Amino acid sequence: MRSIPFNTKPVTKAVSFALTGLLASAASGQTDLALDSPVIEEVVVTGIRSSLQRAQDLKRYSSGVVDAITAEDIGDFPDTNLAEALQRVTGVAIDRQRGEGSTVTVRGFGADFNLVTLNSRQMPTHSGLGRSFDFADIAAESVSGVEIYKTSRANVSTGGIGATINIKTARPLDRPGLNASISASAMYDQSTRTGDDYTPEISAFASQTFFDDTVGIALTGTFQERHNGQSSASNTEWLERDGSGIPDNGQHDNIPGAGDLVGLPQQQIYQLDEWERTRINGQLTLQWRPIDSLTATLDYTVAELELDHRYNNMSVWFSPTGQSGTWMGDGIVSPLVYSEDNNQPDSPMGAGVDASKNSRASLGLNLEWDLTDRLSVMLDYHDSTAEREPNSAFGSSANLSMAAFGRQSATVDYSNEIPITQIGLADPLSPDDMQITGSVFGNSWAEMNIEQAQFSGVFDLTETLMLDFGLAYTDIDNFEAGSIVQRNTWGQNQASAYGSVSDLVIPASLAGMYDELSGGDSVTNNFFVFNMEEVAARAEELQALADTDPMYLATAVAGGDCGTGFCADSDPGFGNQFREESYSAYFQIGYAGDLFDRPFNFRAGLRYEETEVTSSAESQNYVSIDWASTNEFSAVPAEGNITTSLSGDYDVLLPNVDFDIEVIDDVIFRASYSQTISRPSYADLRGNLSIGTVLRVVEGEHTADGSIGNPGLMPHESDNWDFSLEWYYSDVSYVSVGYFDKSVVNFVTSAEQQDVVLYPELAHPALGPLYADAINALGVAASNGDIRDYIFTKYPNEPGVDAVNQVITGVPGRDDPAYFDVDTRINSAEEAKIDGWEIAWQHSLWDTGFGFIANMTLASGSATFDNSSDAPQFALPGLSDTRNFILYYEGFGFEARAAYNWRDSYFIGGVTKPAYTEEYEQWDASASYSVTDGLTVFVEGINLTNETFRSHGRDPLQIYSVGQLGARYNLGFRYTY
Repeated sequence: MRSIPFNTKPVTKAVSFALTGLLASAASGQTDLALDSPVIEEVVVTGIRSSLQRAQDLKRYSSGVVDAITAEDIGDFPDTNLAEALQRVTGVAIDRQRGEGSTVTVRGFGADFNLVTLNSRQMPTHSGLGRSFDFADIAAESVSGVEIYKTSRANVSTGGIGATINIKTARPLDRPGLNASISASAMYDQSTRTGDDYTPEISAFASQTFFDDTVGIALTGTFQERHNGQSSASNTEWLERDGSGIPDNGQHDNIPGAGDLVGLPQQQIYQLDEWERTRINGQLTLQWRPIDSLTATLDYTVAELELDHRYNNMSVWFSPTGQSGTWMGDGIVSPLVYSEDNNQPDSPMGAGVDASKNSRASLGLNLEWDLTDRLSVMLDYHDSTAEREPNSAFGSSANLSMAAFGRQSATVDYSNEIPITQIGLADPLSPDDMQITGSVFGNSWAEMNIEQAQFSGVFDLTETLMLDFGLAYTDIDNFEAGSIVQRNTWGQNQASAYGSVSDLVIPASLAGMYDELSGGDSVTNNFFVFNMEEVAARAEELQALADTDPMYLATAVAGGDCGTGFCADSDPGFGNQFREESYSAYFQIGYAGDLFDRPFNFRAGLRYEETEVTSSAESQNYVSIDWASTNEFSAVPAEGNITTSLSGDYDVLLPNVDFDIEVIDDVIFRASYSQTISRPSYADLRGNLSIGTVLRVVEGEHTADGSIGNPGLMPHESDNWDFSLEWYYSDVSYVSVGYFDKSVVNFVTSAEQQDVVLYPELAHPALGPLYADAINALGVAASNGDIRDYIFTKYPNEPGVDAVNQVITGVPGRDDPAYFDVDTRINSAEEAKIDGWEIAWQHSLWDTGFGFIANMTLASGSATFDNSSDAPQFALPGLSDTRNFILYYEGFGFEARAAYNWRDSYFIGGVTKPAYTEEYEQWDASASYSVTDGLTVFVEGINLTNETFRSHGRDPLQIYSVGQLGARYNLGFRYTY
């Protein structure tokens, strides 16, 4: 087999539009080398084998390390969710929300470290403070393929240290003539308790070409509705103490000692959730090819996801005092059993009703022009927006609580998979005991707009030498905001009257809700459930009586759009606003030739990128610092806020080199080197400033804290090495072994800047001549009380001294401004190394119709969390091993697939206290039968073995969350023309 000259352009129908899209990459100038496009005889294959062959061809003939998934046919993606399809790819793992794939981790790098593009255009996210793309927004039926670029190229947009993931949609001129499909199915989700048993999913695709295939139109539409539930238990936080702080009161087994790091539970919650999700996707694509060398493409994509959420819960709140326990561990100590008596009298029960809506829209125009046989240019522009907004009067998160106040004791047993709680009450629960307590109604908003213009060109200098070049401009505007309406009336003396809601509560039990979890049969607590809307309405009625009867929510406060405190605030305010402008230029050369009579390909490129960041926010302003009591210096808020704007900039030069050689027939060795970046999260770039409003002076030392973001952060930078050996021994069979090594610097971590002046005009009364004169007269050991008395006596008429009301106020110009110890974010000087192995085997069992895909990723790194230390530290979230196995059959009109996925435990976050998701496995299966040439019926099953999830803190006994979801099934038909 010889190398292919660059000016050869025979792309046959057998490679299909999956390879054509790779070669054209019309949207962003990601034009691949012609050496990537082999001459393949036309072979008509369909179904699973067709999909695997297209994906294998892309992997084999690409430069660098590329994996792909393609649709078996129009509207027939191998999984119902894009993220769940991606988890089958070597090196890719997913995070789930509500039992459905949401974001992806590639080679141990989480969602914020991967760049997602749609038709090679950078896509906005609605995560607000993160950069992660939520794959749940896009229906898989509208996607023709997904490409995962694990090694970098100069012509690929920056932002993905883990990978760049390109989602592809169909183009009408790639498939001339009339093409159409429609599918409909009913989803049955075992997890829902109150939702509909069956919910609909409908998708349709149609494309047609006209005027001798020079004009084309394609239209895709998808509607999906899903009802699902979840039974979970969680602990809001594990507070940590030194073992010496646990009282030696004779109520402990194996009591912790001094130096032990002891975890104490804060609040144990049992919650029953229900969600209703509606997803609508649509895309219109128009193409015009007036001459053979010029193609114009206009596309418009919309997606909307509405999520309604309801829940009821019961909980136990701990002091926590370490009052009584059976303890396990050495150094890191956790409770096997934890108890408290008479510390907290309440038995809280809560309910929530909230909703949110995610929407996105993208309008793009692409021009592809072959100016000569050797020179092609492309111009692409798109304007894309993603938005998240509340969709309920109660907000995008809501909680209203009530409680019975008769708890005498509480004990939690952590020895099982799920905690088992026993509550001792003075009297059995009664509806007459229930009182409305506190509530929290939160709203969150996010909106990101991306305008991107890209120009690229490919010049075939000779038959074996190619130049690839381009320019790009990307403008990202991102907005994030939130509001909270909170009533802190959690205590018994702040609650509503006894019996005021007795007619609105319904007895319930947790028995049978956790039957898939070890110990779940012992969770049988009784509690009351209620409708939050009804109780909120009753609370407003009771609040109206507060003026005449103090037993009725006497401490309630106004707030929210309704003015009563029992609704959300729909004003997002100024929020956090970010603008990120990037300018880039690149060139790349490629050469194809023979080395020792073996064909090889070589590519080298260089990308320059310059980025400017502006972060603006509103922060609270302050008029003065008042010294109103012995040790209380209070910052007095001003009316209105101040706008702060911070900026930063950086530039990077990113090289890449790719080499591959066919060492023997059908065996390819690859080696790649590149430098890549990913940008800090918007949460780290926030420009808002906040301070603790209570300042103190203790023994002459000033204590005042603040926090501020850092738009001047540098991007994470990675040096990457990749090596792989691949044997393609048939059209749909191969074995590959790859090794990757990444060295990353500039990880973002926390830091403290000391003695920073944040408000130059905010004078501190303890930093001026009056305070200094008192110290000189009384001595450095003088108490703050004595200093205050001295100032009131000697300077009663000085500005800022109010001897009558016993207040001393700082005066600008006389007193120095206050200084703060400021928490901020910085780039770590430490280097983190991540390396691993990717092993894959795809095999078709001759002509039997059977085959399998097996792969595994073994990843490790130095950026891990040291559980024995409570000091601030950085660890890379998402680093874990993964395994996949897929068995398939295709023949006699039948298709069947069984898929197994396993992911090892991994770190999910924390600076001083870690959190880990425990290992997870899942079985999915699907089957279909072709009734006629165009009509197919299918059935799908997801999470067939009812797997559960669990996360924990520093020790597995320190549970954060555990729960079960259940299986879901889909039955339907697909008709393709």
